Amino acid sequence: MAQRKLLSQQKSRLTKNTQETKKATEEALGQLTELKDTAPEWLDKTAKKEWNRILPLIRELPVAALDLALLSMYCQTYSNYVNATKQLEKEMVVVTERGSKLSSYYTIQRDSITAMNSIAPKLGLTVESRLKILEPKESKENADPFEDMLNAKN
Repeated sequence: MAQRKLLSQQKSRLTKNTQETKKATEEALGQLTELKDTAPEWLDKTAKKEWNRILPLIRELPVAALDLALLSMYCQTYSNYVNATKQLEKEMVVVTERGSKLSSYYTIQRDSITAMNSIAPKLGLTVESRLKILEPKESKENADPFEDMLNAKN
């Protein structure tokens, strides 16, 4: 499913009525309930540290209490990655009766990277996603009023 774009990100020509509706919707985003300062109790210690580290930065973006689960998943997945990486420093290879194999922590580490790469753009935690969210809106006030009519005939 395609992600919904902000009005400033849309390239198609929209009617004034549609533009006003989309602008009102975007303004309503700012009125949503904010995230609480405290991390959910079920996060582990490392995940709570990550929560506290990124929360002030997340507040600069249009992230609200509705995104609690997504932010919590990101923090817990980050914690899983850190813990798996620490365990891999101790034992990268496991020796069994049948020979040696990579530690199961390698799989946890790899899966955590995949999950974080999936969640981060949704929260605006990547440079590309922040550029899309924070892109300045083009002002239509300076546009020529007859431009749309002339372009429609071409």
